[in-house]
Amino acid sequence: MARFDQLENMYDLGLKPVMLRSLIRQYLPAENHPLNLNNSCFELPSLVSIVQTHCLLSELDSQSIDPKLINTWKSAVDDWLSCLLSLLSSDMSDKCWVGICLLGVTCQECSNQRFLSSYSIWLNKLLSHIQPPADSQLVKIASCTSLADLLTRLARFPEVKKDGNLLAGKLIQPVLKLLNEDNVEAVWEGAANLLYALIAFFPASIHHYYDKVEAAIASKILSGKYSTKTLKKLGYCLALLPKAKGDKDSWSLMMQKFMISINDHLNEAFQGVEEEAKSDEARRLLVPPGKDLPLPLGGASFKGTSSERLPTATISTLMFCCCKMLTSSYPVQVTVPVRSMLALVERLLRVDGSLPHTMLPFMTSVQQELICSELPVLHAYSLELLIAIIKGMRRQLLPHSAYIVRIVTRYFKRCSLPELRIKLYSIIRMLLVSMGVGIAIYLAPDVIENASNDLNSLGGEDIETSPANTGPATGALPQLSNRKRKHGAETGSLEEKRDAPSPKVGESNTHQMTPITVKMAALDTLEVLLTVGAASKSESWRSSIDSLLMKTAINSCKRGWGNLESNIFLPHESASVWADFQFSSLRALLTSLLAPARTRPPYLSQGLELFRRGKQEAGMKLAQFCAYALFALEVLIHPRALPLDDFYSACHNSTDGASNRFLENIYSGSRKQNTSFLSDMRRTEQGGVESHDDDLYDRWLQNENENQNENENIPVEDMKDQTSRPNDPSFTNVLEVREQEPAAANADVHMRTENEIVVQPCHLEESVPKSQGVASAKAVMSPAVGTNPEVDGFDHVAGKTSSTLRNAEKGSSSMVHLDSDSSMDSFPGIVDADPDTDADSD
Repeated sequence: MARFDQLENMYDLGLKPVMLRSLIRQYLPAENHPLNLNNSCFELPSLVSIVQTHCLLSELDSQSIDPKLINTWKSAVDDWLSCLLSLLSSDMSDKCWVGICLLGVTCQECSNQRFLSSYSIWLNKLLSHIQPPADSQLVKIASCTSLADLLTRLARFPEVKKDGNLLAGKLIQPVLKLLNEDNVEAVWEGAANLLYALIAFFPASIHHYYDKVEAAIASKILSGKYSTKTLKKLGYCLALLPKAKGDKDSWSLMMQKFMISINDHLNEAFQGVEEEAKSDEARRLLVPPGKDLPLPLGGASFKGTSSERLPTATISTLMFCCCKMLTSSYPVQVTVPVRSMLALVERLLRVDGSLPHTMLPFMTSVQQELICSELPVLHAYSLELLIAIIKGMRRQLLPHSAYIVRIVTRYFKRCSLPELRIKLYSIIRMLLVSMGVGIAIYLAPDVIENASNDLNSLGGEDIETSPANTGPATGALPQLSNRKRKHGAETGSLEEKRDAPSPKVGESNTHQMTPITVKMAALDTLEVLLTVGAASKSESWRSSIDSLLMKTAINSCKRGWGNLESNIFLPHESASVWADFQFSSLRALLTSLLAPARTRPPYLSQGLELFRRGKQEAGMKLAQFCAYALFALEVLIHPRALPLDDFYSACHNSTDGASNRFLENIYSGSRKQNTSFLSDMRRTEQGGVESHDDDLYDRWLQNENENQNENENIPVEDMKDQTSRPNDPSFTNVLEVREQEPAAANADVHMRTENEIVVQPCHLEESVPKSQGVASAKAVMSPAVGTNPEVDGFDHVAGKTSSTLRNAEKGSSSMVHLDSDSSMDSFPGIVDADPDTDADSD
């Protein structure tokens, strides 16, 4: 107790050696005492957790630490290692097993100095337990795992790379013996862990044993008799095996072997459900004419399996190997056989269990049932292969994009299993992100159709909304109702039902509830589609997707926000999944409101109300997102990109075509013109609104007055007279410019200041006073508009003049009369389109 009285807290370094010695006394048995294996199985995880949490083996060595404490800590670690090596030398397998497990933890947690000075000793100790006469399977498995931990730590030190390759070479033959001679599957799994560390970190040690390692692993995979976990670990090692040679020919040869083996197994599995022409076509793609057939995988010729079961495990493992080869790093650049791999994917997805007419006499119902039971697994792995192709190739798949789109869209129409539909949505998202807007144009119709089918399948009572609440101009959410629809309006006659076409395979059934995970995948895909493709040719589908996302967001929140108390009504889905679905729907809705469009968001007010409720009522995660959504949508509610002074003058005096088009589109077509924002601008012009924190408006007016005074050709009185009557109906645009005449013949450009260009027209209509024409030109060339030639993209003088003349020619002579009786509480109108894009439409 005296020692603990001297400790400051649990972070005191003096606690570590004391705690380590206590663990040795409490958990590690003495040399002459037996080990209670049952208690050790429960106590060993606790011991490892304490060692890792408190870093008891790290042995910090610093000048700021007391040298006496360093020596004490080092002595405690020495005692720990002495006890472990004593356990490893024990004849009792249970003691040896505990010592091996703890030595693997020591390899991960000890200091660098301790590891570099002891790793060769530890490796030789562990090596003796995977070689004869070792007979305990438990000890072999633990030794393989600890050796893998040691090699993983050793790979971090480049200075001992050569020595590491020499030590790793000692392990190859013992590992091969474990794979070839041992009949315990758990031992193979441990050997696969060690083999992975050898190939990944010390590939040079495998070079001389390349063919033997391939044959040992391939024999286990082609047998297909073992668990999926073991086969995947072995397949991962086989996929990484070409790294031992490190050249592109080894990678290409291994990939070709995989695909040929898959094709051979598919020929056997699909007998009776596929025409022979399909298999021959796939074979020609795998082995081009004029090239020799490579040796079979593992060096053994293909042997068919029994007709009682399909080689599903072998095919899926080989496809898993192809996926890992495509997504794992490789030291050199290789050529991927994309066309043949896509043909293999298409072949797998085309088979759905139906029998061709020519094969009906040769198939039994038992064989067809067997094939149909295994097809979902094969389809899932074929989609995984397609995902790996997209991940590995990305934009390099552009020449094959049409082929991929055809595969995906055709399978989407027939796929109805939730797991497979989720993978399809994932594939579409990766295609959109990797290939961009070009692929979005072609995928958008099918994505929207399938997403609508999945999201509209509510599986419960429908939402009834009144017409007044569904329009985009209202600010309230639709009123939810639990009333059931009348049977007469819904069902119709029996004759109509009988004559109605049956739904397709991929379409949702209103009597079957689509899983929430599928709906979340559909929402995520629509979100990516809006992010990537909303800015290009989205007019044909934008309104439908906005309406769908708004409806889905309302449906997800109609019974409360995601929490444990309010989601017990879902018998098959947990509350966390439902909260995730709400989060996905709100995130997709926010993307819909923020995505580029030619008109203002039609459901902006409803979305704002929904996010406001979520911020107040939802759980922490949803509330945080709703607060972020309100923050992101603030720019749509209060746009702040237009200068106040020039906005008001352009509304009344300008002949710029862009300004007139801005006025025409300032409100959406489905609602009346909202002029509250323009009324605010008018009150600002009259001095009714003052800002003590922002003097930008005053500086704009000051620059305007200075420019007017410097212009000797335009009397100040005339300018005041023109600005004093902006609403005069007789005030019209009289600046006419013809495109056939050069700009130099129509105007004389004078540079008064750096930021001022004055245009004096040479030919005006006689019926219009000269002051009005100059005022119109002045309004077009307002100094408040950007005059930086680098920003505008025109020349400093001539380019700006020609741009002004083109805009003046497009200007409308009619004025828009503004209503000043708008309410201050209503939302301002949102700009439908960018007013600076009219020059691009020429």
